[in-house]
Amino acid sequence: MIPRRVGSARRLLVVGCTVVVVLAAVPVGWYATQSVGPECVVGISKITDAEGGRVGSDKELIDRAYQQAIDSGHCDPPRARWKQWLD
Repeated sequence: MIPRRVGSARRLLVVGCTVVVVLAAVPVGWYATQSVGPECVVGISKITDAEGGRVGSDKELIDRAYQQAIDSGHCDPPRARWKQWLD
C-alpha cells in the first residue's frame, strides 16, 4: 500500500494556485500596458487628385489629424491603459 502524505497535497494546492495566478496575470498585464488615446475629436477632409482618386486612406488621414492635434496641444498623447485607471 502507498503511504499517504498530507504535505504533498498542500504543496500541490500551493503550486496549482500559483500557476493559476501567473496564468491570469499575463493577459491582465498585457491588456494594462496597451497604449490608448484619450477622448479626442479630430476633423478630417478627404483629399482627391485631379482625376478624383483618393490621396490617402481614411486611417492615414485620421492618424495625421490626431498627430496634428497632439502637436498643437488640443489632445493628450496616448499612454498606457493602467495610467488611465489611476486617474
